[in-house]
Amino acid sequence: SLFHPSLLYQGEGIDITSAKSSVKAQNTDESMHSTIGDDDDRRLRLASSSMKPFLRFPFPTGAFWTNLVLLPQTYDGKPKPSTKSQSSYPIVAYPYSFQWSPLGRLQVSYSASRRKIQSNSIQDAFAPDVSIGSVDNIHTRHVVKYDSLSVTLRYYGDAKETSGKQNSTNLDEMKHWDTYIVQGSPYVTARYYGLRPELTALSDFTDISCPPTMQTEEERLTRKQSNSTHSNRRRMSIFSQPSSPAATGTSGKKFGVCGISEKSTRQKKVITGVQFVVTTQEGLMWLVFASEPITFEFEQAARRNIKTSMPFQGVIRLALVPPPPTNVSNVTASAPLDMKQLASSSGVKRLIYHAGTFPVGGTVNWSFRSGSRAPLASSMASGRRSLRQLSSSTKENNIGSVTFTFSTMHMSSLESASSSAQMELLMLSLPHHAASISSADKILFNPQDFDLFFRCIKGRMVPVVGSSWTYEEKLTSIGFDDETSIDGIQNPGLSVSTLDQSIRDLILQTVDSDLNINLPVLESGAYGFGKGIARLAQLAIIADSIEGANVHGKHTIAKNLTTAKDDSHVTKPTTPSSSTTSQRAYALLEKYLTMWLVGDGSDRRLFYDVDLGGIVSKDGLKDVFSDFGNVRYNDHHFHYGYVLYAAAVLGRAKPTFVSQYGSYVDSLFYDVAHNSSSVMNLGGKSEIFFPFARHKSWFDGHSFASGLFPFADGKSQESSSEATNCYFSAYLWSKVRWAGSPEGDKIVDYARLLLATEITGAKTYWHMTPRSINPFTATSGSSNLLPVPYNTIFQQNYMVGNLGMTDVTSTTWFGTEVVYVHLINFLPVTAITSELFDKAYVKGERQVLINTGSVEKAWTGYLISNEAIIDPNKAWTEAQSLVSQQIDSGSSKSQVLYWISTRPGFLSSTTAVVPDNDNQSSANPLEDTKGVVDTASTGSASCSAHDNCVKSGLVGLCCPTNDGTMLSCCN
Repeated sequence: SLFHPSLLYQGEGIDITSAKSSVKAQNTDESMHSTIGDDDDRRLRLASSSMKPFLRFPFPTGAFWTNLVLLPQTYDGKPKPSTKSQSSYPIVAYPYSFQWSPLGRLQVSYSASRRKIQSNSIQDAFAPDVSIGSVDNIHTRHVVKYDSLSVTLRYYGDAKETSGKQNSTNLDEMKHWDTYIVQGSPYVTARYYGLRPELTALSDFTDISCPPTMQTEEERLTRKQSNSTHSNRRRMSIFSQPSSPAATGTSGKKFGVCGISEKSTRQKKVITGVQFVVTTQEGLMWLVFASEPITFEFEQAARRNIKTSMPFQGVIRLALVPPPPTNVSNVTASAPLDMKQLASSSGVKRLIYHAGTFPVGGTVNWSFRSGSRAPLASSMASGRRSLRQLSSSTKENNIGSVTFTFSTMHMSSLESASSSAQMELLMLSLPHHAASISSADKILFNPQDFDLFFRCIKGRMVPVVGSSWTYEEKLTSIGFDDETSIDGIQNPGLSVSTLDQSIRDLILQTVDSDLNINLPVLESGAYGFGKGIARLAQLAIIADSIEGANVHGKHTIAKNLTTAKDDSHVTKPTTPSSSTTSQRAYALLEKYLTMWLVGDGSDRRLFYDVDLGGIVSKDGLKDVFSDFGNVRYNDHHFHYGYVLYAAAVLGRAKPTFVSQYGSYVDSLFYDVAHNSSSVMNLGGKSEIFFPFARHKSWFDGHSFASGLFPFADGKSQESSSEATNCYFSAYLWSKVRWAGSPEGDKIVDYARLLLATEITGAKTYWHMTPRSINPFTATSGSSNLLPVPYNTIFQQNYMVGNLGMTDVTSTTWFGTEVVYVHLINFLPVTAITSELFDKAYVKGERQVLINTGSVEKAWTGYLISNEAIIDPNKAWTEAQSLVSQQIDSGSSKSQVLYWISTRPGFLSSTTAVVPDNDNQSSANPLEDTKGVVDTASTGSASCSAHDNCVKSGLVGLCCPTNDGTMLSCCN
């Protein structure tokens, strides 16, 4: 196992088949239904009570470091035979990428130095710029600790006294070295316990030398007058408690940081100290720091290694001095700083000043409140103060705060806790952090504070000083429909009750037709079924909304918003005395959803994976690539997000569904949106059955879809909109399931925070606006105050297709067509789409989409829905030729018409409409507008305008019908 024994499951087997479980919400006494179930048939059919999990806690399948424990695989998903020299696929902890191998080396790459920019892709190639290891042979290696922001690795040296036994006691007695890989650290840190450190170059080292003297002008003059003769001794002033990294003065404690040994020869350079500068043949320069004086030997003939001959007990840290940027944005130059530039660099001074404090782990915390967002640190840094006001007088929480807290140690006191650290921690933030941080010790936006430019695939990283920093997110107020809200604030969508009656009749008639086709297929896998069941749920919502408006009139929604107590964010379903379209839709929704969740006893479609901790579909048990890799935890948020949406819609309309089947839906909720403080009690023991927010990368600010398949770009994700839909659906389910109690509301707010961060991530890293017209690009002097992701050439694509940790493309897994890229990141169309896509962005995006040429019919529904955001009346005309059977199985003509008719700017009294006709076909649906009827001139043709037609239950056009027939019910 590549995991330390302390992480492996050591206890008795969990008897899943007989355990009585309860879920605690947010560590409170309020118990909820088990995510497994209450009887043997709902115990996921585990065959034996002795089955044990692999690790003590569910495996974090979405963690940034999983490539370390995954062997490269063959085409059929089986691991390739491993070899002693085989390295893992890279993992990424910005700004560096890492690999490890059984040889005991940690390979470190500053991949941005090999950036390749093309019109539709940016790639940062991995190469081991420097490797950290040991002269001693390595016996074994383990992951010893991990959290949401870091992973700690350990390499054990050979020890005869342990006789190769792999128990934890003997392992702890072996000499070893650890490395703490923490997101956002500009340093690479290694702590040695009695082994001999060694650095290895990609090709060759050109030199190891002492850093230049950095001093104030006063010190420079004093030093010159002292006429020092120690030319081989580099000194700099270091303070116990300095006021500034640049404030070097004669009152500080002085000591030599580096010196060339008298043992040096022409063949071997011997250098002793605590600070060094290492340069490589590739033009990279590294600062090397040691907690204790160390002697390095550099063979000047071989030039490949820099090593020690004596065991070392302490910490070594490396920090790259990134090459200066060229005039081409996001591209780094090959020429490093020279020693004169190094001595005057504010960034280098900062790296030296903060080197003594290092992170060993990190936690993510969150909190909620109502009110206005705190001032942006960026606005304060530029002399502008922005409160980012929100018009809210509600008592509901509308702000979510995310805090990163890094556990730290200090080189001068390695056994002490973080409170003893003498210097502040220096970290690097991503662009979305820099744009939103409201609380940190200091953010170094300006070049005079930090003139080095660290880059990753997401753009320039901004230095942050402090072991804890906070940024805030606005929580959505959108409910099931975007015309409704939690807090009573009017949202962008138009009320259905304001639509012309003939349009309401038309949409309802189309729903009735759509309920006969494209029904969910139980055997189509988690993703296929999910899209189908979500489509059915949308038809139910549409019918329910229109019937409610027809029965209660145009003020129904506003009245409910102000009077409803427990569910004020939605309009309650109506229940007319006779069967309605919505009742039919809800009946179908319940039928298919319960069949898929429960199965028939002999044919289950979902299983709990006791080894790794998660819900997997049965198809993957036979083929790991089936169902898009669901069994290896690919795309779970895509798959289960659709089902959660359908469950929330049904649960809102039928509370008995929640009481009967809520535990089944809960298991899907926790699979993708689990709060790590929610635990299950099995036989008096607290057990966690799901990892913390499986797909969410808290540091990246969005999810990654990758599961347990190794990829060379680390983790990646394609459909940002489906990820957003997952957390929107999780929020809706949590609202239906738990809202109303203080602890339940915490779960609701947590789901809203998952949603808010996903929207921010999508808008920052998927939705691109060329920099020349980006209104959010602030400048300070000649440099950007707030970094903007990606090169200007790549930004012309407007939409990212796939985002990895070392590459970004404007293509998809299934094709390179522009329409694929944009619309896979647009679907599904739900109420939250109005928040994910704003008019300004879509207006620019349409300039790309308008030149796509012919479009496959499956995509036309989404393409028209996208256009409706900026021109709903034109979109309405184009939508008339849609045929539900020809568009994507996750959509329908009803949904497209409903979406268009509720967009701002839609003119319901003059818009042309025709009733749905699934036999209608068009060679180009976007241009076919034949046969439209002007409702302004045919308002009396509507069935609703004639009492006898209404009594007969007719909808649409009656007097005359579309073919000109006058029905007998006409007045």
